[in-house]
Amino acid sequence: MEIHHLQWSLIFFGLAASIGLYMFSRVLQGKPRQNGAMLIHGLFAAVAIGILFYFSAQEVNSEIPYASIFFFIIAIFGGAFMAMWDKIMNRKMPRYFPLMHAGAAVTGIILLIIFMVQHS
Repeated sequence: MEIHHLQWSLIFFGLAASIGLYMFSRVLQGKPRQNGAMLIHGLFAAVAIGILFYFSAQEVNSEIPYASIFFFIIAIFGGAFMAMWDKIMNRKMPRYFPLMHAGAAVTGIILLIIFMVQHS
């Protein structure tokens, strides 16, 4: 059984989400975010969105998960903003920032799963 591009994308988003949950648990405990975890989280998410963009570029018909891509782009900007806020500006980040970032990413994952179920 061959794994489709969208399934690979979901696998990498799942890996990014698991590291994101680890980082969020550190936020709730008041501990600083770890640079390595942030980089791996971003790398997995970048690979996943790259696979999703590749799939969309290779698709010959108009069946592209636009809504999912929209929410992932919002999550990307939110993650970049949080990294700059925390690591470059050295400011204490409000706890709702990671929730908004995760909310956009989870919405994108749910919409991608719905897209996959409808188009399988």
